[in-house]
Amino acid sequence: MADIMGSIKVKNVDFKNRVVMAPMVIFGLTSKNGVMGPKLVDHYLKRANNGMGLMISQALSVSSENMVRGGAGAYSDSHVAYLGRIKEACLQKGTRFFAQLAYPGFSYYDDNSKDVNQLTKEDLGKIRDEFINGAKVCKDAGLDGIEMHGAHTFFLNMMASPQSNKREDEYGGNINGRLLLLKEIVDGIKEFAGDDFIISYRMGWNDNLNLDIKTAKVIEDMGIDMLHVSSGIPGDRKLEIPGDFNYNEVVYTGCQVKKHVNIPVIAVNNIRTMNRGKYLLEKDWCDFVAYGRPFLADENFMSESIVDPDYDPCLRCKSCQWFENVDKCPGQIKTKKRREEE
Repeated sequence: MADIMGSIKVKNVDFKNRVVMAPMVIFGLTSKNGVMGPKLVDHYLKRANNGMGLMISQALSVSSENMVRGGAGAYSDSHVAYLGRIKEACLQKGTRFFAQLAYPGFSYYDDNSKDVNQLTKEDLGKIRDEFINGAKVCKDAGLDGIEMHGAHTFFLNMMASPQSNKREDEYGGNINGRLLLLKEIVDGIKEFAGDDFIISYRMGWNDNLNLDIKTAKVIEDMGIDMLHVSSGIPGDRKLEIPGDFNYNEVVYTGCQVKKHVNIPVIAVNNIRTMNRGKYLLEKDWCDFVAYGRPFLADENFMSESIVDPDYDPCLRCKSCQWFENVDKCPGQIKTKKRREEE
């Protein structure tokens, strides 16, 4: 039975607890030429003092040619200083810091998206090298690891999914072919990663649990150190969840994958409170629990939750203002007003 506040070691990296701030694009806080602006850096610095076990950045583009949503990148020395600054702020509270790496221009349900089936082998080789370089930038900045974004219908998710990957060369076909590019990226990162730098992967679900489990096993065999299970392709799916499992399909998928791999698994999606995360860990259904919107609604979500493990600052608005501008989040506004009045 795992304790949410208990430590865990992955390779040579110690995590003080099992709480993760999930990667989230911070809308409304800008970047310029791939470099985070002061307000965006400050967003992370404010949350770095919470004492969570791990903080993962929003998706950072590994390519300078165009940006993922949110506009920040990790592809040159221009990113090293501020990523290192965030890392140092995390270190003061014993928090580990990963950057999530992604390749822009691909999204399965976007009509303007590029097609992975039209990419040449030379194109794939260039993308492989950009991911490897992005990881090197993060290591040079002193980060504890990276998480490659293979979920939410984006590029690596499209390469891995049989629904989107119809290639007839070695990068398509069976599961090993669809994950070959990821293996090449992992092999390249492992050449310099060492035991103090973690390679994590955010895996998007498939259309059935059996394929999810097979995918996770192949990913584990290629040397990934941690697995973060989220939604993928299809964008939505309905599972028969036991009546006593009071979480959604994404969490259930992660918990089922956990049973079949030997690497740590992060569960995510609408877990909401510390107590709900604690329950998942006590059942040994996952190894870490990740929270997204609670950290947007309150920069002090972790420290508040230690006092009140049922603390839930997210108001779950019908139309989430985060997608427009995080500063307009009603939960965040309410939290700030309460603190000003205390």
